[in-house]
Amino acid sequence: MSTTTDRAGSIENYLQTATKIRSIVQGLSEEQLVWQPGPGKWSINEIVGHLVDSNIVNSYRIRKIISEPVSPLATFAHDDWVSQQQFNEIALSEILDVYDALTRYNAILLRKLSEEQWLRVGMKVNEPISIAHIIDKFICNHVNEHLGQIERNKAAYSAR
Repeated sequence: MSTTTDRAGSIENYLQTATKIRSIVQGLSEEQLVWQPGPGKWSINEIVGHLVDSNIVNSYRIRKIISEPVSPLATFAHDDWVSQQQFNEIALSEILDVYDALTRYNAILLRKLSEEQWLRVGMKVNEPISIAHIIDKFICNHVNEHLGQIERNKAAYSAR
């Protein structure tokens, strides 16, 4: 069972993902942002672009759950999405602005949900997935994993 404190903490952690992403890329050169550590490996711009895509998909999932509970969760081919969007041709500041705006907009919705709406679930195959799970695992933990990837890219760039 969710509590108001848990929900508030989840929403705050979600909002902090935007700050964490901005912080980790602050001061990097354009060359560092678009450098790829190997064939088929994402640049920092591409990683951040992927996090925007993931945020968009999870925004849809949340809206689907509150409007059509127990619906199957949408999936996406993240490698294909990244390869087709040419994130290295977009200023990172623009990508970050989109992430920030989407996160703030979603937080407005999340704060307005009733407890009953917050507890609704969507289905990932046969597993019920709650809105809290989407926020805590599909978004916050996912961002943290990719922050590690950004750190590895930065280290590999420096070591080359």
